[in-house]
Amino acid sequence: MNKKSLFWWTLLGCISGYYCQVNAQSAYHINLDIPDKIIETGHLDLGGVAPDGGSISVNSYYMELNKSPFIPIMGEIHYARIPNEQWEEQILKVKSGGVNVICTYVFWNIHEETEGVFDWNGDKDLRKFISLCQKHNMKTLVRIGPFCHGEIRNGGIPDWLYGRPFLIRTNDREYLKYVDRLYAAIASQLKGFFYKDGGCIIGIQLENELQHSAAPWATRYPDQPIDYTVADYDVQNTKFGVSVQEQDIQSPEAGNQHMKTLKEIALSHGMEVPLYTATGWGNAAIIPQEVIPVTAAYTYPTWADIGMSPFYLFRDIHATPDYSPVRYEGYRYPSFCAEMGVGIQMTYGRRPRIPAEAGEGLMVRSLGSGANGIGYYMYHGGITPQGKKGFFSDEPSGVPKMSYDFQAPIGEFGHTRASYHSLRIIHHFVNDFGHLLAPMGVVLPENSDTITPSNTHTLRYAVRKKENAGFVFITNFQDHCKREDLRDVSLTLKLAGETVRFPQEGTVTVAKNANIILPFNMDLDGILLKSATLQPLARITSGGKKHYFFFAPEGMKPEYIFAENTVKGGTKKLIPVPGFNSTVRLKSITGKEILITTLTREQALAACKVTVEKEEKLLITSADVLQEDAKVRIQSTDTILKAVAFPAVRFITETSAKISKKKYCSEISFTKKGVHIFPEVHMASERRFLVHLPEGAFRDVSDLILSIDYIGDTGAAFINGEMVADNFYHGNPWRIGLKRYAEAVQGDGIYFYLQQLFANATYLQDLPEGLRLDFSKGGLCRLNKIQVIPEYYATFTIGN
Repeated sequence: MNKKSLFWWTLLGCISGYYCQVNAQSAYHINLDIPDKIIETGHLDLGGVAPDGGSISVNSYYMELNKSPFIPIMGEIHYARIPNEQWEEQILKVKSGGVNVICTYVFWNIHEETEGVFDWNGDKDLRKFISLCQKHNMKTLVRIGPFCHGEIRNGGIPDWLYGRPFLIRTNDREYLKYVDRLYAAIASQLKGFFYKDGGCIIGIQLENELQHSAAPWATRYPDQPIDYTVADYDVQNTKFGVSVQEQDIQSPEAGNQHMKTLKEIALSHGMEVPLYTATGWGNAAIIPQEVIPVTAAYTYPTWADIGMSPFYLFRDIHATPDYSPVRYEGYRYPSFCAEMGVGIQMTYGRRPRIPAEAGEGLMVRSLGSGANGIGYYMYHGGITPQGKKGFFSDEPSGVPKMSYDFQAPIGEFGHTRASYHSLRIIHHFVNDFGHLLAPMGVVLPENSDTITPSNTHTLRYAVRKKENAGFVFITNFQDHCKREDLRDVSLTLKLAGETVRFPQEGTVTVAKNANIILPFNMDLDGILLKSATLQPLARITSGGKKHYFFFAPEGMKPEYIFAENTVKGGTKKLIPVPGFNSTVRLKSITGKEILITTLTREQALAACKVTVEKEEKLLITSADVLQEDAKVRIQSTDTILKAVAFPAVRFITETSAKISKKKYCSEISFTKKGVHIFPEVHMASERRFLVHLPEGAFRDVSDLILSIDYIGDTGAAFINGEMVADNFYHGNPWRIGLKRYAEAVQGDGIYFYLQQLFANATYLQDLPEGLRLDFSKGGLCRLNKIQVIPEYYATFTIGN
């Protein structure tokens, strides 16, 4: 090619590149100049009043607490799967995660393993668990069965009912006699804790997935088709797991009537609460106008084929709930998402791993699609106990004999995961701004129905608005799909009499896997925030002033745009530098003063609310936070434990710490002397070994985490010949919190048994890309490394 031709080809390339770059800019527009959401009231038989005058009510779109819109954040934790000695610590972790309602199952067969003999002792002490929830001001919702599922043997139905001559989960008189006895026993445990008594129990779930799903009866033969825990007339409708119901229910009225009977029995024993819930997905049975039909979304279900789910696409889930068709008119009930699969239980044949951004994206999508209640199954994992006749786990469905980790935000041994922190960002937003969000209707872009899960180039967003104010919800995550950054994006909102643009000028980048909430026309105590390329995080009141916290989403240049006629001095645009020193003071034209702090996303992930003398503080620490009154305990595997508090507070501690106080915040830092514990490992064979720790190993630590890096099929742990934990290999080390086994591990030790992994294992498709397993010599079973990871702690008191 001669120089002249090269010149023209180079020029053409530059012009083409420029043309493509210009046209790659994605300018999105949405019309919000439409009527507000129509909300129906007075038609639901729900709600209640507390002795102190507090109230709960429900309309067709949201719940009200003390006559103010309220969005419940419900976290599932099963008391029977956690040592009762650790209940209080774990309740405090759940509370620090921003959850405001604890949900728990009451598994019938665990409490009445032997017919006629109820056991409410030790780890089964329901009353003690509820009393601890009440002690720490955690609202609770109790799922009383009789059928629960929860990957428990028979779904919670006792073995001894299998041989009875009647149909379970029906209005058979003989079956109802047993249910009546069960409900009476549960009611005696809950007496005095109901909302009407001034207690913490605001809700009860009746049954679970009636006429949709069931568990296998444990009494079956190998290779025999599953015999489900359902009435004979429901066999054809029964699903294995949460899914869409493709066929008509055979006896729908029988299901609805059974639900109504269960509620009547519960009421006869004094279990009267403001909220009754029932499974709503997949055409399950409900009690029309007397329960809230709750919804679900699982993006990595082990019971379905691998594939991209629709649950990262915005839609109006109030009008058309997920897993439709359903047995109710969606627009007449609030959308409560009670089983959001931000984790999933592994099974022997399927072992998907769920990244933290998957759960965050699911919740941003659900809130943006109209959810006014969010709930997690599970929020806290656990260990399924053993019974007198074997394991209580639902072994026929392929789950572990004991592990019920569920990849939950808080794992089976009580340690937090990345999802705990990313979800807490959303919880802060909902807790502090949910009263604004709840009445806001959903507006979708015109092209929303054309976006498919595999579409990686179109911005996924929805708007919730009331009058001219609201929030934009954006997600750039999709399960089972590699995402890319969306560059040069802008979004214009057409409102009544005005337009709002994100950003005000130019464009932004929506980073891959990002999940974002942006405000518009947000009233900040008299100052109008027209728009911001920043996500609202939290709000506290300090010295009579409101202090707002925002954070910068990755890839977006941060800006605040204020209505200048609301800010004294005419401030219109603010470009912050995110960080602890970013606090600015603004005054409205009426003289009210507010503070705004802009954090990085990393700092926002570490943000936690604490309350001292009825005044909230924002504590920023990567450690876990356990708070009782003004006393705070932080726990972390880092040797340096530090926390930053807004506003500036007085830290009081009995141990050595570095403390500094600035104008708007204070910092405390503890440096721990590293603890190095080398376990004694006695190898009995390549896959059998004993682990022993020296006496005094637990001194000066909150826990010791045993990390077993191995390659194999499964692992099991034993103390004195009894299995205490198990693990399905999934490419990551098996981590075990040892403090519950402290006496044994410093005594005789804990014995481990690993099984071989073979090339035909069906779950190999779920293991991480890049994990190279060589099966050329047959099965694999290799112990790579064992280490003990200390979890340190520090305590301090917060003074004003």
